[in-house]
Amino acid sequence: LVFNERQTNLENLNRKEIILEPEKSQYALQKVILFIFIFFIVIGLLIILTSHFRRQKIEIMPPGIPIQSNLINEDAISLPKGLYYDKTHTWVYMEQNGVIKLGIDDFLQHITGNYTRVIMKAPGEIVKKNEPILSLARHGKKISIYSPVSGTIKEINEELITEPSLINRSPYSEGWVYMLEPSNWLREIGFFKMSREYREWLKIEFSRLRAFLVETLNSKNFAESKIIYQEGGELINHILKDMEPDIWEDFQKNFIDTSKL
Repeated sequence: LVFNERQTNLENLNRKEIILEPEKSQYALQKVILFIFIFFIVIGLLIILTSHFRRQKIEIMPPGIPIQSNLINEDAISLPKGLYYDKTHTWVYMEQNGVIKLGIDDFLQHITGNYTRVIMKAPGEIVKKNEPILSLARHGKKISIYSPVSGTIKEINEELITEPSLINRSPYSEGWVYMLEPSNWLREIGFFKMSREYREWLKIEFSRLRAFLVETLNSKNFAESKIIYQEGGELINHILKDMEPDIWEDFQKNFIDTSKL
């Protein structure tokens, strides 16, 4: 009898455990569902709040004030560290194999606008420092750029032939222009600037550019000259893109040709 009672108790205990397991499983499932529900509520609230603040930011901007990205100054110019910069508005970088990669700085494309053609020299040609090395054109208007180094052109960026605006979108990577084998690197490296020093020099160039545009536009159309003095005297991005060829020529003489002196 005692044995039978023990056996009955064991069977009842096992039955209770079997009954309790589904209850525990159901409780865990409810916790997971509740967690997912709370998670989606939090995400929804974040989306609503973000949308609200964005809308509020747009609404408080007074009409007629240009968006900040439409303005340009020396602080907005991208100047990656580790590159050498030259007053010809070019940059150079020596690869591990001793070949020099050369490109255009971010300043020029912010002033001129997107390029529609890049006129380059051919591989094998020899170039000298301060001699013309390429031309950047936009709808027939162009500026000529001088070489910051002497050497032999080993390779050109052929993608620029069909997509010249790569210089605008990515002047320091996909928009590179030449690979050169330098012939006088140790001497010419002393003329280059690092990013911080180059940015200080660009401040002077921006001041000269503002004065140049005011004088030039005042002589042609006074109303147009006001566009360069918005937001504390900052320039409109791509200020030269729609201006006449003669202004591009004046820009060449005052800001590109003088760089080789």
